[in-house]
Amino acid sequence: MDSDELVRWLRAATENEVATALEGAKVALPLTTAYEALEFFFCMVDVLTGQRAKDDAADRDRIPPGFGSTG
Repeated sequence: MDSDELVRWLRAATENEVATALEGAKVALPLTTAYEALEFFFCMVDVLTGQRAKDDAADRDRIPPGFGSTG
């Protein structure tokens, strides 16, 4: 996918996709700083590209910290 296609794809996001992207994000609307806007953008990209689902699936397969420890 080239950059123009990606931008069109991101701009076609629905309200539900935006709400999903904000779940677990470090920001809430309204965005007041450049950092918040960038964090929101990265969350949207992760949701729309399916990266968040891949990361969540990988996290489910990890052994939790402290598992099997004798401490």
